[in-house]
Amino acid sequence: MAKRSFKFTDKKHTKQGIASSVLGIAALVLLTAGVLLAYRMAGEAGAAAGLMGFLSLIFSILGFVLGIRGFREDEVYYFFSKVGVGLNGILFILWMLIFIAGM
Repeated sequence: MAKRSFKFTDKKHTKQGIASSVLGIAALVLLTAGVLLAYRMAGEAGAAAGLMGFLSLIFSILGFVLGIRGFREDEVYYFFSKVGVGLNGILFILWMLIFIAGM
């Protein structure tokens, strides 16, 4: 017989954590698209790649802040907050390395 388990709780996922994860995924997509565009155009992508990169950086900063705010809520699941903070933190560090390498 299969064991059944039930959860009797009113916990929900934080809205800030979900938004943080969505912004992290959007930042990752923009970063990937910008890098691929710049690579395919041999560094001559222009403003389109720059805009994608700038939006990716902004999204990662906002996502990180929202993820941190998600940890301040009580009686909620922190899964999406953890994912958002981790993903956005890694993306922000990656952007800083790209900027430093470009100097």
